[in-house]
Amino acid sequence: VYVLFDTSNYMYRGFVFAQDAIADFVRSLEPSYKIAFYSYSRDLSRATTLTGDHTQILRGVRGSVAGDDAALYNCLLLTVKDAAPLKGRKAIVVFSNGPDNASSVPPENVAELAQSTGTIIYMISTQQAENDPVSNAVFERMSKATGGKAYFAKNWREERQAFASIKEDLVHLYTLSYYPQANQNRGWRSIHVKLVGKDLQKYRIRTRDGYRLVAQR
Repeated sequence: VYVLFDTSNYMYRGFVFAQDAIADFVRSLEPSYKIAFYSYSRDLSRATTLTGDHTQILRGVRGSVAGDDAALYNCLLLTVKDAAPLKGRKAIVVFSNGPDNASSVPPENVAELAQSTGTIIYMISTQQAENDPVSNAVFERMSKATGGKAYFAKNWREERQAFASIKEDLVHLYTLSYYPQANQNRGWRSIHVKLVGKDLQKYRIRTRDGYRLVAQR
């Protein structure tokens, strides 16, 4: 699990409450989870790289400080690239307090790489970000395309509820694999997953929409 925390100048209000919510989320995860804590403003800060030592993660959370413009998509793309080589289940949990105002990378590039590498993106956005209709739509679209979910929290209680919901989601993740038949399609490949059987129609599943072949090094 990669936690990506908005430490831009959008975070001057409610910074401590956000830190508390993230810290509680880290404490709630099983010791078997490996976690990384990153923060972003104009640049990405890899405060604590992937580790099973959750105490180290908590120190990284408490040591974060706010300041500069928000290059969310640039930094999220770098986080996806860090997660890409890993095997098994992997997720990025983003806490954003405002719209992106400094990135050169479009969000579509981030979503496509996340889909192609099997990386789930969860977005927790505050009311300030939700009030920007472009960010609202992008966060919803990006998370859904990767099998994740976007949450819009109006206060610190809803922030904690969002993190708790993601924690429950992580417990119930499943990895399904398949080998496609050989074909000449080097572009985008769509994936559709459905539950078969009348008794299963009451359930809802979230999966990534597809992938593009990633060159093996």
